Amino acid sequence: MTKLLETIGGKLADRWWQLLVLPGALYLMVAVAALRYGTDISGLTRGVDQLAADPATRSAGTLGVVLLGLAAAAALVGLAVRALGSVIERIWLAEATHPVTRLLTRRRLRRWEAAEQRYQSALLAAGRAHVTGSVDATALARDAERLALARDRIALTAPRRAFWLGDRIDAADLRVLSAYHLDLVSAWPRLWLVLPEQARAALQVARSDFSSATQLVAWGVAYLLLGVACWPALLVGAGTAVVGWRRGRATGSVLAELLESAVDVHGRDLAATMGVDCPQRLTRDVGEQLTSLLRKDNWTEGDRP
Repeated sequence: MTKLLETIGGKLADRWWQLLVLPGALYLMVAVAALRYGTDISGLTRGVDQLAADPATRSAGTLGVVLLGLAAAAALVGLAVRALGSVIERIWLAEATHPVTRLLTRRRLRRWEAAEQRYQSALLAAGRAHVTGSVDATALARDAERLALARDRIALTAPRRAFWLGDRIDAADLRVLSAYHLDLVSAWPRLWLVLPEQARAALQVARSDFSSATQLVAWGVAYLLLGVACWPALLVGAGTAVVGWRRGRATGSVLAELLESAVDVHGRDLAATMGVDCPQRLTRDVGEQLTSLLRKDNWTEGDRP
């Protein structure tokens, strides 16, 4: 799924000033103030006054060199934080391939299975009540819906990854496979080529929003590091990280919904482009044909020309 997300990623160079230089410059100024003055506001005020009174600050050449250096340093800080954001994204989407991620995945799976069992029991009780009429079936059905929502808050499908976001993105592939027998990872590069510009734009915006959320968490971590020297930075960092985490869950869910929707709406276009007969809607039979065709499952060594 990481390769799938890379397909619809945006270009960094298009917004390098907004994404790198401005946040980096702000961070550098806060870092200098925190490391040199800590929480000494009066000392910070005196330092700013002394800097403003320095004759060197009135030289256009000196000021230009300083600003150029500040922009370069800010860009480097922005790139470092962006790299940290990419690491955070990979952690959020991590597969259960290491001892820690396997442990977290098993823990989430146990919680999901317990929630699924409670939901199935409530659903069975509601069905029995509807048949026998012995108790209020409507109330039991509402309880079953509530338990279904509680299960879905853990994961929409049985967890296979360490974190909720990884399972939410992964669920798009699993749900498409279950509904249409179509391997979304194999089909996506071809589907992307047949998507109309409006659909591509919506996916790119959703992907950009998700990346921005990971960058926000990364900036929160960066400010948390400054909390060692200046405790207010801890509050700023923690608040920024929490906001980024919440945005990540929201934007990741939107992105997963759009991935599924792209198949629902334009799956027939992919079938027609690949020469697979799909007269009405995408079906499992069509999905199986597409998956076999796109994954080259029918190719053997004897087919080599």
